[in-house]
Amino acid sequence: MAPITRLSLKRENNNISNSTDEIEGNNDKKLLEIKKQKTITTKKSKSPSLRIQLSAMTIPVLKNILRFNHQNPFGNKSDLLSRIIYMVGHGIYPRCPKCTRGRLKPRLHRRKNQSKYYCPGFPNSFRAPASYHQCDHVIDECKKEKFRFPSNLNLKINNLISVMNLLRLCHRIINPTRFSLNRQLQKLSIAPKTPLTSLSVGQELNGYIVKEITPIPEFRLTAIKLQHKLTGCQHLHIDREHKNNVWSVAFQTTPKDDTGVAHILEHTALCGSEKFPCRDPFFKMTNRSMATFMNAFTASDWTMYAFSTQNQKDYFNLMSIYLDAVLHPKLDEYDFMQEGWRLEHEKIDDPTSPIVIKGVVFNEMKGVFSNSHQVYARQVQNNLMPTSTYQYESGGDPEKIPILTWNALREFHTTHYHPSNGRFFTYGSFPLSDTLAFLNDYLHHYEQQKAEAISSKLIEESHWNKSRSVNITCSPQSFVVDPNKTTTVSVSYLLGSIRNTWETFLLNIVCSLLVESENSPFYKKLIIPNIGNSYSPDTGFGRHTLNTTFHVGLQDISKNDVDRVVKIIDETFQEVARKGFEQSQIDALLHQFELGIKHQDENFGLKIILGLIYSWIHDTDPIDSLQITKYLEKFNDEMTKNPRLLQDIVEKYFLKNNHKLIATMNIDEEYSEKKKQKESQLCQQLISQCKDKQLIYEKGLELQKRQSAPQNVDVLPTLSITDIDKKAIRVPIIQGQIGNTYVQLCEQPTNGIIYFRCLLNTFELPNELKSYLPLFINILTK
Repeated sequence: MAPITRLSLKRENNNISNSTDEIEGNNDKKLLEIKKQKTITTKKSKSPSLRIQLSAMTIPVLKNILRFNHQNPFGNKSDLLSRIIYMVGHGIYPRCPKCTRGRLKPRLHRRKNQSKYYCPGFPNSFRAPASYHQCDHVIDECKKEKFRFPSNLNLKINNLISVMNLLRLCHRIINPTRFSLNRQLQKLSIAPKTPLTSLSVGQELNGYIVKEITPIPEFRLTAIKLQHKLTGCQHLHIDREHKNNVWSVAFQTTPKDDTGVAHILEHTALCGSEKFPCRDPFFKMTNRSMATFMNAFTASDWTMYAFSTQNQKDYFNLMSIYLDAVLHPKLDEYDFMQEGWRLEHEKIDDPTSPIVIKGVVFNEMKGVFSNSHQVYARQVQNNLMPTSTYQYESGGDPEKIPILTWNALREFHTTHYHPSNGRFFTYGSFPLSDTLAFLNDYLHHYEQQKAEAISSKLIEESHWNKSRSVNITCSPQSFVVDPNKTTTVSVSYLLGSIRNTWETFLLNIVCSLLVESENSPFYKKLIIPNIGNSYSPDTGFGRHTLNTTFHVGLQDISKNDVDRVVKIIDETFQEVARKGFEQSQIDALLHQFELGIKHQDENFGLKIILGLIYSWIHDTDPIDSLQITKYLEKFNDEMTKNPRLLQDIVEKYFLKNNHKLIATMNIDEEYSEKKKQKESQLCQQLISQCKDKQLIYEKGLELQKRQSAPQNVDVLPTLSITDIDKKAIRVPIIQGQIGNTYVQLCEQPTNGIIYFRCLLNTFELPNELKSYLPLFINILTK
């Protein structure tokens, strides 16, 4: 399996060095000298450099890279990309360990298990590492060999040995580390320790009952599920030794119209609360907090408020602001006018100026609906699920937002922002008992609300008996590649319920295999033939609604190719159901899953809740969704029992699925003008309904006065110097040397993943080739 790599290239200096450097192999006995130092200073390179970063690699994969164990998968020697990748794979020939004169040339057609090699300096055959091949002084051959590139690419690269020298620089740093450095790399695969907990199932703790305690070894954490005794609200705590602690609360907020009430409420709730009557606390807390993240989100059927911080006092300060904002917001009428919508004179202090519609969310959604990709994706969802809550625009349709009233907003808050409708989440190393006690102080005033009273439970969309189609229009784009190719078409399917975790896992695999790589069936059938410029918006697997979805199509195609694309999509599904997927493609995808499990950054806690909330909000078990390894093992077992497992999924959910929507979008030259006319008509209608037009002018002045009035920020909590740890976090670094190259090793709990970076001088690369470095980097990462 090929590793997932990220490689970035950067010119460090514009000065070109004329010095030369002999690229020679190092003696195996003098491979690596490691020295520990308290402080490390680095010298800035005076020559241009190539910065290479290989990340998200498991140890076995990195070892293969260190040994430079690559094979040439390309047969077409005339293809530019194939030739350069061939140079990347085979341009670095290590010195023969026997004669020390020649280089070991790869034998591309050797038998799989052959391990004998021949060296001109030693007539007897000898055994060498698996990545080494026959020594025949290939450097001289490489200098003589000339490659031809396709004439239509207008590329003139004559001095290929310069590119070879550039690659040998990689060899100089990477290849000599194949023995000693591997032992150091093995030490770096330290996984974070799973913290122990003294809790037990059924235990009562500060108003909560412990429902489940499950270690998740793949993430090196312990998941604890709790329930509040009085309100019945669910709480998931992720116990993990991580300094960046996360807190969030999410409410199921299912819209029943296009007024954007959930979106406007998210904004208005943060305009001050009973305990903290200060507008925009997020902005005001920037210089009073050490938060690493503060934000709120409105999705199709839920609203979330989340923050993260590394300071424990700051953690409780922010929690108090968030809890008071969602449970006790002021929801002032003028805040609603500011954040939602209002009628106001263009010039606030001039009553003779035209009256227009204003508002933060109103203007935000006008911007959204001016983007053709957004229009297309939202219209597809609305039409694919026309009888459920997903037929409505949760963010708000600018044509419908002015229908929302202030009283309707407050009623929506009363109904949906109840603790019984909430999902509370905490992550990190701060004491759980303290967090629960703090939460209980807010929640013990509430009683459990019945599900019927919340009025948020969703019903799955009824499946259709036959496919449907919809035509969408959008505004012309500012940049068009081909004026004759401006059409977008896609085919969308309504799949299974997200509550079925195993079925969702399988669909995720199948949909990823269908579109997500250059070896995927749809990439070969749709992208490579150059019918359109790229996939249509939202192509891929969708799991942000109660029923999962799949979309695939093309954008920037000719109107005459619409039927052709739809036919190709149908034929591709039939072909996949008949032939299945290549095993190498399945292995590569599972490898990505493995790396996705292991890779954990500073925002890991936030990524967990954003990944879980889509299914958790629909009453699935969040801990079950975390146990990915269990599903990977089950997948391997099921594939052994039934090799046609994935083909059966394709046949069931695509070939035999009548809930299918064919959406087509074309440009309407008058789209923007029509929108302006509708907004003008709506504004006139609202003005005509206003009995006292003088009131519009007076409210506009009052809102302006409130907005310019100084805020009492002293009501907000803050940190003092004594609350901040005076000890700086020091990261231990081991400094070593490989030949004349300095190496730094940083020992961190990376969960078995090695992160490798190297900085290479490019002084041997001629100036005329430097413009091809971005192309080189793009190719090298494929």
